[in-house]
Amino acid sequence: MKGRINKKANGNITVDTNMDNIEKVNRAESEDKKTGRNTIYLRRHLIAGRYQVVPCEIGIMTPNVYDEAVKLHNRVARGLSYEIFVPTSKKDIKRLLNKEGISVGVWFEDRLISMRGVVTGDKWMDEILTDMGFDLDPERKSAYTEHCIVDKEFRGNNIQFLTHYTIENNIIGRFETFYTTVSPKNSFSMQNIFGCNFVVVGIKEMYGGYLRFILRKYLLRCLPIWTHGHLVIPIRDTKRQTAAIAEGCVGYKLIRKPRGFSVLYAPEGDNPPEGYWRHMAK
Repeated sequence: MKGRINKKANGNITVDTNMDNIEKVNRAESEDKKTGRNTIYLRRHLIAGRYQVVPCEIGIMTPNVYDEAVKLHNRVARGLSYEIFVPTSKKDIKRLLNKEGISVGVWFEDRLISMRGVVTGDKWMDEILTDMGFDLDPERKSAYTEHCIVDKEFRGNNIQFLTHYTIENNIIGRFETFYTTVSPKNSFSMQNIFGCNFVVVGIKEMYGGYLRFILRKYLLRCLPIWTHGHLVIPIRDTKRQTAAIAEGCVGYKLIRKPRGFSVLYAPEGDNPPEGYWRHMAK
């Protein structure tokens, strides 16, 4: 008779032939593989200028971590201005952990230290795209990053990149377009989002009147960006940036200038803009 081999703590080996038990264990292991976590080593900042490199785990979050997610979110969001970060409601955190979204978390020991929530449900995406001023295209499924937060002890570990690419790996092939929004006053997040190869495609007041850059990333097609002769526009100059976007340009890089940050804009499309090659020949 087939059975499951179990090794006890004392070294003795037994064979479990109860098919109900075997099926339960196999289902649990199958679920672990679907939402399994990977080990990563991160720098944990401690008092008095100390830090330790510690093992952490990263993986897809399930609905049973809702309480942990709310606790981390509230701890990180406390005291932040809405100009920088608009908190996600408890209701929406629950939606992100269920069928309307996908969330990735990072744990140190038993403590959730980071999470990224992404909207995937069509109805929710329709609401978000409408708020951003875009139309939902049924032929091109879109996803949207609702939030990415990190415990202060673990900032500076490029966790935004780790969580983004974990999500991306789980939605690739099912979604064509990825969106997110960032405050123009949050230069650190802007750098991270550009590093994940998003581009600025809009600037709009959202969340009750707070200015946000709207950024997009294509997942199933690759349009070139023609960067020679790019525009350098101060991040505060939303009028010129909006005009550049209307002309077919996208913002693709943040640079620091003596008077503050600027965004580089260039045309996006299969064909170069008129006069592009003449400009290169100069």
